[in-house]
Amino acid sequence: MTSLCPAPRWASWSDDGPEPEPPPHPEAYRLAVRGGAAAITASSELGGFRAATTLEQLRRSGPVDDLTIVDWPEFDRRAVLLDVARGRVPTIDELATAFGRFAELKYTHVLMNLEASFDHPGLEQVCRPHDPYTVDDVRRLVELARGCHLELVPVQASLGHLEHFLAHPDLAHLAALPGGYRTPDGSGHEPPACLDPDQRQSFELAAELVANVARAFDPSVVHVGMDEPIDLNPAVWDAIFDVPGAPVPWAEVDGGGFCTPLPADRVGDYAGWITRLCSLPELTDREVMMWGDVVAPHPDLLDAIPPRVTLVEWGYEAGHPFDARLSRITEAGRRCWVAAGTSGWSSISGRTTNMSANVREAVAAAQRHGAEGVAVTSWEVLPSVSDWPGFVWAASLAWNPDRPVDPAAALDLVVARGSGLGEVWMLLGGVHDHVVPGTPETGAVSEMFRTGGWAAVGLALRGLRRESLDRVTEDLDAAGRRLDGATTGAVDGPILRDELRWVRDALRWGVAAARFRLEWPDPLASPGWLMPEHERLVAEHARLWRLRNRHGGYDRVAAGLVATRGGL
Repeated sequence: MTSLCPAPRWASWSDDGPEPEPPPHPEAYRLAVRGGAAAITASSELGGFRAATTLEQLRRSGPVDDLTIVDWPEFDRRAVLLDVARGRVPTIDELATAFGRFAELKYTHVLMNLEASFDHPGLEQVCRPHDPYTVDDVRRLVELARGCHLELVPVQASLGHLEHFLAHPDLAHLAALPGGYRTPDGSGHEPPACLDPDQRQSFELAAELVANVARAFDPSVVHVGMDEPIDLNPAVWDAIFDVPGAPVPWAEVDGGGFCTPLPADRVGDYAGWITRLCSLPELTDREVMMWGDVVAPHPDLLDAIPPRVTLVEWGYEAGHPFDARLSRITEAGRRCWVAAGTSGWSSISGRTTNMSANVREAVAAAQRHGAEGVAVTSWEVLPSVSDWPGFVWAASLAWNPDRPVDPAAALDLVVARGSGLGEVWMLLGGVHDHVVPGTPETGAVSEMFRTGGWAAVGLALRGLRRESLDRVTEDLDAAGRRLDGATTGAVDGPILRDELRWVRDALRWGVAAARFRLEWPDPLASPGWLMPEHERLVAEHARLWRLRNRHGGYDRVAAGLVATRGGL
């Protein structure tokens, strides 16, 4: 393990044998430091930039002398995906800070999941409530990214995940499932989110959205989404909502890894949709990416969709069948990426154990099957500070899977620029491991916060023990002590510290609420403490949110936070 992130391929201090010759790769470099002077050899400006990044990390770590590094990446394309479509729309200054860190982590691409957070011309009535990026904002962001040797790639939903658009009265008639999905007993509901492929105006809307972002970002690649068109097959919703007696449509696909099967009469519609998108003039000379969750249960689509489409196989839980799915894709001669997750989706602190395994498995499968790229994705994280362990870990493995970093040390070096906060990140992300049985996606301890403690009632029926919550509390207390002693020189260091403290406090509140629901002894497990503490957490979250994000999307987030009180 090393704190340099990513770790170099060969270094004179690591007893790796004779010095290798750098391969003919644009990011390859040789860095030698003698007598305090550095000499860089690289075949391109980008290689020199990578060497300078490594040198800066070395100097930040302490005195540097008498060393040689020879380095190059395992994968040519290494990406972060930022979800800016569900309330959180970072300010331009916030993204500039993130781009600098991504550059230091040697990423090549930043994918931005947009949906309605881009100010689509002619659709302002849909987009403006989300405080979207304007065309001028995008141009500035593209230049900021280029200055960090990053390409900014738009990810524009074009079939499913269009609930913001279909909620507008002028567009509601384009929904494949008017009124959305409701469980048979009426307890669960999802708004309409997928366009109806049978309507001409549906494709016109999709084409307009894709063309708009292609013109604004002017990228070499455009990601058109195409994932989870679940409204075309409500049986998938039945399974997601655990409707009694409902079969799980993906259960027989690759051992039950999630995917989105379609009815037989919709598979052709899906193939035709992506084919028509690829024929748009704005995409003619660009690479097109799309998600792979519909292709997984319908491998015949591999021959039906245009050959220049790159498939991105995504899965965010450890054990996802990356191998089986990449094998089919590459055997069909198709280009592909893998996409793992930060494990922060719907969570408070992220789940570092699941994240570590998920990313490692994705990278290993990508190596075995010749995938061209590796992405790590961030979805609807609350708060965004919990993404960083995933960003650091994925950067490490995508560059050099043979020498993984110590995540805590790398977080201190790259993000906090100090000492101690890395341990706090890893402690907070690991508390979910103490609760068995756990919960997927969110993590059991985060779920206790999100449900005002009610999640613990169901977990207790499945074996939750008091000792499990005691161990969580011990780790939360340890995280608090380390926070008090940690140092940070990052430009946003005070915010990072306060965000991590908020995560610790929110998890502590969730544990106390769980004990209150279960009537387990706890000095904090009473409405007299829980209610004012919840009000404080909501107010503090609002303060921290506004330091990093535009204000327009906060109403949705605030409503979700208020609901976490769970009827106390």
